[in-house]
Amino acid sequence: MTYLYAVFLGLVQGLAEFLPVSSSGHLAILQNFLGLNEPMLFFDVMLHVGTLFAVLVFFRSEIAGVALAAAGRAPGAPGAWPASVADGRKIILLILIASVPAGAVGLVFGDAVESAFGSVAVVGGLLLVTGAFLLAADAKTRRDSGSGSSAAMMGVAGAFIIGAAQAVALLPGISRSGATICAAIFIGVARRDAARFSFLMAIPAIAGAAVLHMKDVSDAGFPPMGPILAGSAVAFISGLIALKWLISTLTRGRLLWFSIYCFAVGTAAIIISQILPSR
Repeated sequence: MTYLYAVFLGLVQGLAEFLPVSSSGHLAILQNFLGLNEPMLFFDVMLHVGTLFAVLVFFRSEIAGVALAAAGRAPGAPGAWPASVADGRKIILLILIASVPAGAVGLVFGDAVESAFGSVAVVGGLLLVTGAFLLAADAKTRRDSGSGSSAAMMGVAGAFIIGAAQAVALLPGISRSGATICAAIFIGVARRDAARFSFLMAIPAIAGAAVLHMKDVSDAGFPPMGPILAGSAVAFISGLIALKWLISTLTRGRLLWFSIYCFAVGTAAIIISQILPSR
């Protein structure tokens, strides 16, 4: 593996993992059209570790607030999130509930999900679905003028709906961040809280995927670490940039631009898949 290849995949992973445009969909399209081989297992794990650290750094104050709440300590400053010990403990419970559907679907339908990566037309169609989700969420935020409730105010049913959206996002072309943020907005969660909850949900999801893959790493072997560390570092840095961009865009209520992008890429993928053979 060359440094250029590692840096390129790290950039794609870091940007598309958090922007609501589906990192798995982009990688599937690149692999099929450009003949790129799927990254080695250990490299794939390290890219996820890079994006996981991006979440931990970007949302460090929210994570600290939830951790303090779990320990029974009140928030340290006015305006802190979560607002109280009770809210923090409820958010932890809701995250655990929301994590169940994706875990169950992955265990039961893992092979079927993997097969979807082989069809560019399917990935393109699912990108159109992501675009439709984002368009509908954008319309709702404009209609509601960005109002909404705290994530701690939603019930078990709301958490399960968001978790179901994350389960659907196992399919390549359905954005995890897009699906979960949109689902939260649809059930009345404020945009900023929707993003907070979505990315706190990402911590067990990304960490779990890395741990599951690590058990197979010893069998696959450890490749040279230089390119791998470079790719992981780029995934971390580009992930931080993507998170800042998304939160800024979401706060301004401009999910429309991501919707247009998904429509464009999805349509192009479907058209090109009918013209050029995949590799």
